[in-house]
Amino acid sequence: SVPGPDYVFEEDYNLTSLESIQVYVQKNKHLPEVPSAVQMEEEGIDLGVMNMLLLKKVEELTLHLIEQDKVNKEQASQIAELRKLIAN
Repeated sequence: SVPGPDYVFEEDYNLTSLESIQVYVQKNKHLPEVPSAVQMEEEGIDLGVMNMLLLKKVEELTLHLIEQDKVNKEQASQIAELRKLIAN
């Protein structure tokens, strides 16, 4: 039994920044915590563990999307305000 990764939704969870993930991926050619293709070929994979790891990554992506949505809405609001100022 592999524990579910719902802990990523806790307030004290340290969500890795997208910038840090980008640097890691550029250097290592795979996501942090996810085994490389070579490592999977050599060692195999435990499907239960891999499914929970992938769920964790989906949940982390969801948190990043929620944050990006907030930024987009704020920017849209600011653009609307600026358009009103320009129109007047």
